[in-house]
Amino acid sequence: MTSTEMRAGAGGAERATLALAFDLDGPTGDAMLSGALWGKPGYFALGAYGPHRAMPRILDILAGHGLKATFFTPSWVVEQWPALARRMQEEGHELAHHGHRHEVFFTKTDEEQLAILHRSQEVFRQILGAPGTGFRAPSGDWHPRTASLLAESGFLYSSSLRNGDLPFRHADNGLVELPAKSLFDDYTCFAYHRAPNFPSGLDRVAHYRPVFDGWRDEILAAADDGLLVSTIWHPKVIGTPGRALLLDELLGTLKDTGRVDITTCHAVASAWNERNPR
Repeated sequence: MTSTEMRAGAGGAERATLALAFDLDGPTGDAMLSGALWGKPGYFALGAYGPHRAMPRILDILAGHGLKATFFTPSWVVEQWPALARRMQEEGHELAHHGHRHEVFFTKTDEEQLAILHRSQEVFRQILGAPGTGFRAPSGDWHPRTASLLAESGFLYSSSLRNGDLPFRHADNGLVELPAKSLFDDYTCFAYHRAPNFPSGLDRVAHYRPVFDGWRDEILAAADDGLLVSTIWHPKVIGTPGRALLLDELLGTLKDTGRVDITTCHAVASAWNERNPR
């Protein structure tokens, strides 16, 4: 893949841009796609904690700081929690696409990928009144054709890849990419649960404060070079009471430094696109 990288449109000298992004998966994912979810209420409850319990807490934190965020949301979750989706929209947050039921795009044909994108956009139109402009590949797994299909379907940007800390444009189709890093994925630190055991490959949860301190240090270091940071936070993971307290503290600290522009992915992609036309 070729691309054009330009610092303009990231934070600029001595400032970082934080594309504040959450993946609001709900109970979607492998268990739903296989059908196993419906025989395992523990799995359903684990996923539903995000929209049902964590999201009101996170929205209150964002409102307290006057911040707007992007929520990459499977359209099935929008269908099941329409009042929450409308609240997010009314409070100025961006809802962007994350599949219909958190499908793995890597295994899909062009036709199957387009069917998911079109179904998701139809749900957004029906419940939110407008299509989404952004996309994050569920689990970060996409097909080599996904970027072109997104561009052909009218999407402005993706935040799916893990290959950099500056926005760039996919040269063969014009799609703007806001890359993220796995170190900003809260799953790697906090996701493990018992009964059910999930994720099966993990067996412990990290101490909270060192993780949040590491995120703070990485974001402030990005300001030295005017870089982009895009988070991969999951409400059902980061939105527990103890972690939410530290999230509140982290956002306040970053604002107080005056060195971090915190905004939505759409705002970052739009500004970068205007400053770096094809």
